[in-house]
Amino acid sequence: MKRLKKWGAALLAAGMILSLTACSQPKEGTTKTQRAAENKEQKEEAKGQSQETAVSAGEKVTLSLFYWDATFAEEIDELIKAYNAQEGNSNVTIEPTQLPWAEYWTKLETTLATGDDAPDIFWVNLAHLVEYLPAGYMLPLEDGVVELDKYSATAMDLLKGEDGKHYGVPFLLDPNVLIYNKAMFDQAGLSYPTNEWTWEDFREAAKALTKEDKSQYGYCFRTDSGQGSMHEWLVMAGNNEFDYINSVPLFAQDDALEGWSFVYDMMYQDGSTPTGAQMTEIQGDTYFQSGQAAMVFGAPPRIVANAEALGADNIGVCMLPTGARRACSFSVCSMAGYADTKYASQVQSFLKFTASEEGMTILSKAGLTAHMDCFDVYEQNLGIDAGAIKESLEQSTLVPILYSVGHNSEFQTAFNSCIGEVYLTTDLDKEGIRKIVQSYADQCTALTQ
Repeated sequence: MKRLKKWGAALLAAGMILSLTACSQPKEGTTKTQRAAENKEQKEEAKGQSQETAVSAGEKVTLSLFYWDATFAEEIDELIKAYNAQEGNSNVTIEPTQLPWAEYWTKLETTLATGDDAPDIFWVNLAHLVEYLPAGYMLPLEDGVVELDKYSATAMDLLKGEDGKHYGVPFLLDPNVLIYNKAMFDQAGLSYPTNEWTWEDFREAAKALTKEDKSQYGYCFRTDSGQGSMHEWLVMAGNNEFDYINSVPLFAQDDALEGWSFVYDMMYQDGSTPTGAQMTEIQGDTYFQSGQAAMVFGAPPRIVANAEALGADNIGVCMLPTGARRACSFSVCSMAGYADTKYASQVQSFLKFTASEEGMTILSKAGLTAHMDCFDVYEQNLGIDAGAIKESLEQSTLVPILYSVGHNSEFQTAFNSCIGEVYLTTDLDKEGIRKIVQSYADQCTALTQ
């Protein structure tokens, strides 16, 4: 479990679970979208002055690479060495720079915007990718850099620009799954969850696993807006939460209300998950890791944290139960090239190697993977049958956690507050839930007027 512990601690510390959708704050009086448009216009004006440097055969080239997670350092070095070992690549030196999450985005955005010391290659998450694309920061990938049939089509579509080209090589996908405590199911004489479970199967099992004295709950809900919380119930109900491109809240629609109400009834009718008030003191995952709850939803890094707490042998994983549709939220992290790099050919070459099975096998040793043929490496390091993760990518409707290109932080704040108010308010009927949810959707809409 040594590798597992290293990976889990670092991903959690880096904010990969709760902060994958975090955006740096806009400058006063200027939205991110406006700045992106201004940057793109400036970059277009300078296009003629920024041409790729011609490199003769054998001439030495140095590329810089920015990334945020220190636990990938060993794998990044191995990736570079493997790339250099290939014929024709020995003249390319790649200098990696790891920056802590808190300062990563500030430095990256500053260098990309000014062009001063900008990295030739960098990691980017979805929340920033949707800003960097219109700003003109990213290098379109050449055809063939990514073998598209080896990656989730949904993930690749999210990395596609309006020109139809892809702008990143995904190395980390984390669809949400159902994580359960095998021992608690054994003690209750219940069969383990399966990929065929429906919402009602889940609800009945949660009630059966809840003890009268509340020393054990069947399920632990999360009242924050991180992965594995309300997002899952909304997308399983058939709702996409947000039209993030046009900044339109969708989480108050009729289908979404089914998700809000289902969880509310589990909490206050069934008593099979801790109440909102209880979870203001102890978050849902803590109940699971302390052996006080039998099931929790979460992205793959949570599997690691839970396995550390309870032992890998006690952890089982399956797809989320099916509601109106089979669906889950997920996020994508990718490796991308800088649009104005002087060495576009070498950047394309490195990204192509990274996207290959050989390259992704190396990165998969550090944790999550995106290449469909590398899940065996991922599972070997995890020590748990994680087939449900791959199956979720292949079979589920995948909904990215993205709030709004122009008002991301404000939309996220409103959504967080909505979750808190709904599940801290007792004695609500469906209409009462609707009114609360609609009021927060209206707040989001008002921001765009």
